[in-house]
Amino acid sequence: MRHGEPITAGYAMIVRDDIPTGLSYEALVAAFERQMGRWDPYIGNRLVQQQASWEQVESAVKQMEGPHGLMIFSEVNQGELLSLQNGIKQSRLYLVGNPLIAEPILAIDRRASLYVPFRVTLYDNGSPRGAIISFDRPSSFLGALHQPALAPYGKLLDTKIYSVVRAIMM
Repeated sequence: MRHGEPITAGYAMIVRDDIPTGLSYEALVAAFERQMGRWDPYIGNRLVQQQASWEQVESAVKQMEGPHGLMIFSEVNQGELLSLQNGIKQSRLYLVGNPLIAEPILAIDRRASLYVPFRVTLYDNGSPRGAIISFDRPSSFLGALHQPALAPYGKLLDTKIYSVVRAIMM
C-alpha cells in the first residue's frame, strides 16, 4: 500500500445456492467433472510464450471448455486430509470459469479477478437428499463491484453453472 492511497471497501449481498442433488458424493463428483472442461496450464503458458493472437487463444480455449462453456482451473480435495481428524469429510473445491468470459470482465474492472474464476464446492453432509453442489451466484459477486456493465457477464455465468446443475440432475 502506498502512503496516502485511500483504502476502499465495497458491500453487496452475495447469494449462495446449496443444491441437494440426490446423488452420492462420488456420483456427484463424477457427474460434475463430466460436464466441465479442464484448463491445461501447459497450453496457456505456451500461448503466452508465443505471444499468440487472440484468435489462437480463443481456439485453444474452445478446445478445453466443457459442453456448458466452463472449465476447471484447479481442484482441492479438502476432505482428504481433513478426514484424518474426526472422521470422513467429503468435500472438494473447484475453481471454475472460462478465460474468454473473464477477459471482458477484467477489461471492465480488474478487481473482478477476485471473483473469476469462481468457486464451486461439492460436499456430502449426510443429508438424505444426497450430496450438494454449492456456489455463490456469479451475478451476485460481480454485483459487489457496482459496475452495471458487469451484469450481463454475471447473468451469463449464472446461466452456465445452472446448466451444469441441470445436466447433473437429469
